This record gives sequence, structure tokens and C-alpha cells, in this order.
Amino acid sequence: MQDVFIEYMVAVRKTIKTTLLKILIILGGAFLVVVMMTLSGLLGAFSILGVAAAMGVAYGAYFLLTSMNVEYEYAITNGEMDVDKITAQRKRKRLCTIKWREVEAFGKYVPAEHSGKQYENKFMACDSPDNPELWYCTARVPSKGQVFLVFNASERMLEAIKKYLPKPLLHDVFLKRG
Repeated sequence: MQDVFIEYMVAVRKTIKTTLLKILIILGGAFLVVVMMTLSGLLGAFSILGVAAAMGVAYGAYFLLTSMNVEYEYAITNGEMDVDKITAQRKRKRLCTIKWREVEAFGKYVPAEHSGKQYENKFMACDSPDNPELWYCTARVPSKGQVFLVFNASERMLEAIKKYLPKPLLHDVFLKRG
């Protein structure tokens, strides 16, 4: 069997809620900068403190705005998939590593089927929870316990996953669907 290596990346879709939050951050930051600059004019000899505070507020607003840019990267290497969360293209965090041979459940994600179930860790590592083309898996991960992962999958990823899934899951998910 040849080695398998596939990388796939998805960006979290912007919602009305995140857009409104960004607008609030911009307006709040602009308001605070104006207040700080006005106060720096009133402080006389200490005006540099007001300018520094205004710069700090501007940087804080920028940091918050860019921190809302989130992407998920899936890297499939042979029988494992690493899932990383990338924030603002400056911070990467490994969420989990799934070993496909040890997966307990796998299939198309239907939210209603998982609403009452309890897992030690749930990762919605997808572009949008409302996307009808999402997949899920559950597995026991040594450092995280019972993991429930929802993710986007390309056809190429699914073909790679098929090679390593336990036979009962492979049959239930792919062969029964026809």
C-alpha cells in the first residue's frame, strides 16, 4: 500500500453575529481612541500617556478583529488525521489526532442524531455547523478521552479514510449507501 498524505483546509464562514461583533469592535475602538486622544490634549505634560493608551486600544481592536479569522486544517497521513485550529494565521493549536482504525462511529453528520449524547470533547472543526455536507466521527483519543469530531471532507479525503476504517463501519457508511 502506498503512503497517503492529504491536507485540506476550511475557513469558518462569517455569520451575521460575527459581522455585528466586528462592527461593534470597530466602533468601540474608534470611540475609545477619540476619548484617549481628547484626554491626552487635556493632560498637558502627560499627553504621551493618552497617545500610548490610544495606540494600545487601536492594537487591541486590531487583535480582536483578526482573532475572529479561524481556519481548520486536516492532515491525513496514512491511517491518522491531525486536526489543527489556526487563528488569524498566527496561532496553530492541535485539537486532536484521529486514528482511523480505532474510530467507533463515522458517517454523515445529522445534528439531531447527536443532540443528547455526551462526549468528553466535542470539536466542531468545520466551516459552518449548518453545512449539509459535514461528516463526523467518534474515537477514543489517549490525551482527550472520548472525542466527537465534526469536519468537512473532500472526496479525496473520503477515499483515503476508506482504506483505514474498520470493516463494519466501511460497510455501513459507504457500501450500504451504494
